[in-house]
Amino acid sequence: MNYSKISEEMTVSDLVSNESYGVFRDFIFTYMTPDHYNRKLSEYGFEKVGFEEGLHRMEELAASDGMNGESFLHDVYPESEQKEQWDKAFAKYLHFPAKTDRSEPTPYVIVIPGGAFNRQWGFIEGEAIAARLNNMGYTAFVLYYRVKQEPVLPLAIEDMMAAIRDIESRHESYNIIPGEYMIGGFSAGATLAGEIGSENFGYKVNGVPKPQAIFLGYTAVSMKEFYEIYRNLPDGHSAKESIAPFLRRVGGPCFTEETLSPFDLTSHISSDFPKTYIVANEDDGTVPVSNSRLMDRCLTKLKVPHITKIGTKGNHSFGLGNGLEVEGWLEEAVRFWREK
Repeated sequence: MNYSKISEEMTVSDLVSNESYGVFRDFIFTYMTPDHYNRKLSEYGFEKVGFEEGLHRMEELAASDGMNGESFLHDVYPESEQKEQWDKAFAKYLHFPAKTDRSEPTPYVIVIPGGAFNRQWGFIEGEAIAARLNNMGYTAFVLYYRVKQEPVLPLAIEDMMAAIRDIESRHESYNIIPGEYMIGGFSAGATLAGEIGSENFGYKVNGVPKPQAIFLGYTAVSMKEFYEIYRNLPDGHSAKESIAPFLRRVGGPCFTEETLSPFDLTSHISSDFPKTYIVANEDDGTVPVSNSRLMDRCLTKLKVPHITKIGTKGNHSFGLGNGLEVEGWLEEAVRFWREK
């Protein structure tokens, strides 16, 4: 098909106003503010994030069903639950069918974009990843969970679990193999993905199938570290002001070490944590790479199979990481998942 033009001089507003993307336009970047709406794509790292592949896939799907892609958008919760609890209406997922010549059901991947529990960077950390997985022959689902509330955890974890149940219940219509899945996310989305293996919020207490693997992109797992950074900075410091909203969304408006503790992942996992792929960069200025290194040490101690890939440069929110030292991480993560 003839795809819409995409150039690094375009802005996010150019993307979301393009009707060719159909219903997917609303999920390119959620809860957008003017600073991002008018930002050029080059400022996100046009090549490294690889979102062009995702935009093409969204355009294909929007043109494929005669409904501007509406058939690929699904509520996480049934209407009855949304009426009882209004915020559940914001939990949704996008279905990206595998590109394959075979009719057999495929394994599937759930992808969770990040955004500090304030928004979701869908076009970098969701659709681009899903499109690459489709081209590799896997079905993908991009989860949009509840954000902005203080606290929004464990509500967003509940959204993840409910989405898994819904996807599994529809396995025949999605042409996927039930129980044969990998789940992963980026930044705050990786915080969620990791929680599926936790002892207090994970698959064992929620009655969902254990994922065969997890991938964690520049993960935020150490709430203790974030709290210590916050506590040791002087009032009015810009870094303290930027960390505080994230901690409020995790531990509540009056967060303490105690309210954050349940979500300190490495304090709540055991040797049956799913095998895990970790990817990050040393120069990440948003989530310290020490979070990824801590997760690596913890999994090593517990003897959980894992791979850790850390580059020197590329910063945060690098998506597919094209041209970086970590380029090819997604393909490596998939191979690790599929190893028997």
